[in-house]
Amino acid sequence: MLSLLSLLSQLARYLCRFLLALLLPKALLEARLLAAESQLAVSMEHFSRKKKPRPRFSAAFRILWVVLSKLVDGWEGLAHLMKPATVKRWHTSAFRSFWRWKSRRGRKPISPEMQSVIRRLSRENPLWGADRIRDTLLLLGYDAPCAETVRKYMVKPRKRRPRSTTWLPFLRNHLEVS
Repeated sequence: MLSLLSLLSQLARYLCRFLLALLLPKALLEARLLAAESQLAVSMEHFSRKKKPRPRFSAAFRILWVVLSKLVDGWEGLAHLMKPATVKRWHTSAFRSFWRWKSRRGRKPISPEMQSVIRRLSRENPLWGADRIRDTLLLLGYDAPCAETVRKYMVKPRKRRPRSTTWLPFLRNHLEVS
């Protein structure tokens, strides 16, 4: 009698899941099906080899799950072979790899003409900083690089400027003027 009751309760659960699936949008059902099929394929491959202690996930499987984690709400409940923290770690790793690939060439060098204009402006105006030179380049109609790049090409002063007078010596020097 207990097994019959257990069987009926399982059938009722399956029927409820089926009725719930009828109410869900088609795209969500397809995403859930894709999640289940991908895990089933990894499990079948794992059981056919029986040499490895746990299933190994391919790069395509990892990317699929990173995409599913971004598109499907409640994807954590669909992940049965791995922990949700593992999928988040895959996402972080993929993000880091993407930006490493994207920035592999570094920044584009600026033209020699722009370098000479920056040097000339910094030589002629030693009190100007990189921001002021960049703003001047923009006013002159150039496509100016960022302030850090301008700072890189500015002429460095050879000798230090004499210190300007501070308030105390200024007041001492002008005390008798009144």
